[in-house]
Amino acid sequence: MRHLLTAALFAPLLIAAAPAPDMDVRSAATAFDQAQLTGDKAALERFLAQDFVIVRGSGKQADRDDFIAGWLTPGIKFEPLTILDPVFVPLGSQAAIVGGRVELHGTENGKPFVERFHYSDVFAWRDGRWQVVFVQVTPTP
Repeated sequence: MRHLLTAALFAPLLIAAAPAPDMDVRSAATAFDQAQLTGDKAALERFLAQDFVIVRGSGKQADRDDFIAGWLTPGIKFEPLTILDPVFVPLGSQAAIVGGRVELHGTENGKPFVERFHYSDVFAWRDGRWQVVFVQVTPTP
C-alpha cells in the first residue's frame, strides 16, 4: 500500500517530465531543418538551447547566435532538403541524435551552390519542448 501511495504522489512529476506526444523528436528535427532553410529566426531561437554549441566542418566551434546568423545571411536562398542515409539514435526518453547525409542546394547572390556534408543534431527535452543542444557538421566529397 505504501508503494502505491508513493507512486501516486510521484506520478505527476514523471508525466510532466515526459515529452509531449504531439511533437516527437523526429517531428521536431524536421521542423528545425525547415526553420533553417526558411531563415525562420523565431523558430530557430525556440529550437536552440541557450547553451547550444556547433562544431563546424572546419573544426571551429560556434555558439547559438553565430549559428542563427549563418541561416539569416542576406542573398542566400536554399532549396528543399532531402536527407540521405538518415540516422536516428534514441538516448532514452529525453534525448536523441538525429542526423544524416545532405546535399544542400541553393543560391548565393544568384549563383548556385551545393554543399555536401554529414550532420548530427543532439536534441534534449528541456523546458517542456525539444531543444537542440549540439550540432556537428562534417564535409563530404
